[in-house]
Amino acid sequence: MPVHPLLQHLKNHIQLTEAEEQIIIDHLTPRTFKRGAFLTKEGEVNRYTHYIVSGSARVYYIDQTGQEHVIQLGIADCGIRDFSSFIRKTKGILYTEALEKTEVLSFSYDQLQEVYRLVPGMERFFRLLIQKAYAAFQRRVLESLSMDAEERYLAFRGLYPDMDQHLPQKHIASYLGMSAEFLSKIKKRVVEKQRSKPEILHKFSNE
Repeated sequence: MPVHPLLQHLKNHIQLTEAEEQIIIDHLTPRTFKRGAFLTKEGEVNRYTHYIVSGSARVYYIDQTGQEHVIQLGIADCGIRDFSSFIRKTKGILYTEALEKTEVLSFSYDQLQEVYRLVPGMERFFRLLIQKAYAAFQRRVLESLSMDAEERYLAFRGLYPDMDQHLPQKHIASYLGMSAEFLSKIKKRVVEKQRSKPEILHKFSNE
């Protein structure tokens, strides 16, 4: 499994020497999951943080009525994990599922701590990653409070165009807090509007 996509991703944020790159490679665990396989389940301690090389995955929880709620989606060049369980080493309440054959590069908690010690820049990278994740979470909360369903979809599409094209509609709908049928209606309405006002999408892009 190639590791250069992850190394390039890291080098977009931090400087790495060749020796440091090799340390990172030596501590990575390549893993492959079939469609429908679980990276983690409710009740398990999430012992790995994953970088998706190819494929896609979702993180979700199941409420008391049996309803699934997607809280994170990931495709190639994305990280995916149950942050709370991974950092606190406690049993998680989330499921992480491969949506197709998915190849990942994984650090265990102990491997990551060792990499922090040997490659100081990696600690900075993960600090930035956590800050970015918190900012995304805050944005999502604000969107749910201040935007209607169509605006939430347009914001998602503007930020994550590859996900919008690649992932199953039902999972995107769950992430946005609506039914797949309602999302389908919104997408049709957006297409109709764009025929007359093509600038509608740009309003929500790269905010």
